[in-house]
Amino acid sequence: MDLPARDEVSTEYRFDLTTIFGNPDEWKAARDELLERLEKLDQLATEPPETTEGLEEILSETEECYRLRQRLDLYATLSKNVNTDSESAAERQRDFKDLEASFDPVVGTVHRALGDLTDDDFTALIEPIEDYRYYAENLRSQARHVQSPAVETVIAEHGEVRSGPDRILRAITTEDFDSPEVKRPDGETVEIRPGNYQTELSHPDRDYRRRVHEAYHTEHHRFAATTIRTSAEKLSAADTESSIRGYDSIRERDLRGTYPETGLEPAVPESVHDTLLEAVRNNLGPYHRAQQLRRERLDVEKLRPWDRRVSLAEQPAPDLDYEDALELVIDSLTPLGEDYVDRARNFLHDRRIDVYPTQNKRTDIPAYCPSSAPDGAFVLANFRGDVRTMFFIAHELGHALNVAYHRDGPARYATSPSAVCEVPSILHELLLAEECMQEGGSLAAHAQNRLVECVAGNLYRNARTAAYNHALATKIESGEELTPENARDIYDDLLDEFDPVYEREGVIDRVGGIGIRIPYSSYQYVLGATGALAVRDSLKENLVSPNEYRQFLRQTGHRPPFDSFSALDLDIQSFGPFERATAKFDSYLDHL
Repeated sequence: MDLPARDEVSTEYRFDLTTIFGNPDEWKAARDELLERLEKLDQLATEPPETTEGLEEILSETEECYRLRQRLDLYATLSKNVNTDSESAAERQRDFKDLEASFDPVVGTVHRALGDLTDDDFTALIEPIEDYRYYAENLRSQARHVQSPAVETVIAEHGEVRSGPDRILRAITTEDFDSPEVKRPDGETVEIRPGNYQTELSHPDRDYRRRVHEAYHTEHHRFAATTIRTSAEKLSAADTESSIRGYDSIRERDLRGTYPETGLEPAVPESVHDTLLEAVRNNLGPYHRAQQLRRERLDVEKLRPWDRRVSLAEQPAPDLDYEDALELVIDSLTPLGEDYVDRARNFLHDRRIDVYPTQNKRTDIPAYCPSSAPDGAFVLANFRGDVRTMFFIAHELGHALNVAYHRDGPARYATSPSAVCEVPSILHELLLAEECMQEGGSLAAHAQNRLVECVAGNLYRNARTAAYNHALATKIESGEELTPENARDIYDDLLDEFDPVYEREGVIDRVGGIGIRIPYSSYQYVLGATGALAVRDSLKENLVSPNEYRQFLRQTGHRPPFDSFSALDLDIQSFGPFERATAKFDSYLDHL
C-alpha cells in the first residue's frame, strides 16, 4: 500500500511548525542568539557568584539557554521527522549537534561555579530567591560529575562519535532494512516495515501472521551480529563516560534526567530499579495466566510468537474515523475535570498533531510527543483508522497534557522526570479503554483486549526488556565480551521466565540489541503503569480529586520523582505498588 504524499493530506491534519519558527532563517537567528548567550553565561560562571544578584543572573541565564535549546531542538527534529529525505532538514540537525558541543561545556562551567560555593555561602545566597532553590540545588549537585573544562570540551566534541552506534541501530530499522513483501489473504501485497509490523501481526489469519513474522525476522536476522556488536560499542562508550564522570555504573548515570531538558537531573537510586524488577518477577503469575488465556481463546494447541498481537475479540475490528476517535478520546478524559478536557480539546484542534503516515515521514515508531517550554507539545502520529493507533494518540496526548500543565510555571520547572513521565500517558490509555467499553459492541471487545495488552506491555514486557538491557550492561561493565551467542542465551532465559507458554521451536532466532535510547529507559514504563493504575483507582475511590491530579502534573518539574510518587501515595522503594499493579492486571483478565 503506497503512502500519500505529504501535500495530499489536508493541512488540518499536519503540523503547523511556523508556531515555533516562521521559517528556517528564524531558526538560524535563534541559534546565533543561543551561541551569544552561551558566551555570556560562560563568562558569568567563570567564578562562583558572590552575591544573590550574581547567583540569580547565572540561574536565569542558564534557564534561558535551555529554553532556547529546547525550541531549536524541537523545530529541527520535527521538520526532519516529517521529511526524512530533506537535505536542508538534515543540515539543520547537524547544526544542532554542533551547537550541543558548545552547550554542554558551558553548563559544566555553571555546575563547577555552584559546586565551588561552600554550603553556608550557598544557603545565604539562595535564601532571598527561594523559587530558584530546587533548580540551584540540583544544578549544584551535578558538580561532582563534572570534569575540568578541557575534559568537558573533549567529551562534548566527541558526542557525535559516541552517537555513532545509535545511527547504525536506527539504520538497521530504516534505510538498511529491506522490507519484505507478504501477500495478505485478500491478495493485497504488503511491505512489512518496523512501522506496520505489529499492525500486520494483528491480522486474524494465523498463516498470514506466521508469514509476516518469519519474513520480518528473517530480514532482521541478517543484522544480528551487527546489532550486538554495535550495542556492545554503545555500552562500552556509556561505561567509559560513566567512569570518567564518577558514576558507579551506567545505571546510576541513566536513572536521572527529564524531558524536555531544563538542566535538572532528578535521580532515583539504583535500588528502585532492583525493586521493580524483583517485584514484577516475583509476580509473573498473572502474565502467564494471560498467555494461557490467549492460547485457549485462540483455540490453538501451541501458542506461537505470531499469536501475541492478534485481538482476542470475536467481532471484526472496527474501522475508526479520526474525528470519531478524537471524540472518544476527549470523552474518556471526563474523570480528570472540565479544565483538563478543555485543554485537551484545544490541543487536538490546534494543528499540533501530524496525524497520518505519509511518504518520507518517520513511520518506524507509532507515535511520540516532543515539546519545549515556550512552544508546548506536538504529537507525531501514524493513525491507521484502528483501535491500536487511536490508543497511541491517547497515550501521547497524556504527555502533551502533562506539558500543558507544567508549562504553567517557569521554564526551568516546565519538565517531567523520566521516572514519572509515563504515568499520565498510560492513564490516558486506561481511561480510553473504559470509555470504549461503555460503547459496547466490537469497539468494546477490542478495547478490552487493548487494555490488557497495554498493561502487559508496559508492566511485564518492559520489565523483561529492562532485565535484558541490565544484563548486557553488567556484562560489558565486568569486562566480558558481548557476542550474539551470549546475548541470545540471556534473551532465551528471559523468554523462558516471562513467556513460558509461547512455543519457540523452529522460530527464527531473535537477538535484540540495546536500542537507540539510553540503556536504562524501560524501567520508566513499569513505573508509569504502576502509577497510572494507582491513580485510576484513587480517582474512582475519591482518594485523589481531579484537581489534585492536575496539580500533580503541574508539579512534576518542581520536585524529585520520589516526592511526585509520594503525592500519589506510592512508595516506589517497596514492593507494594508493583504487587498491587500485577494484581490489578490479573483482575482485568477476568473480563476477557
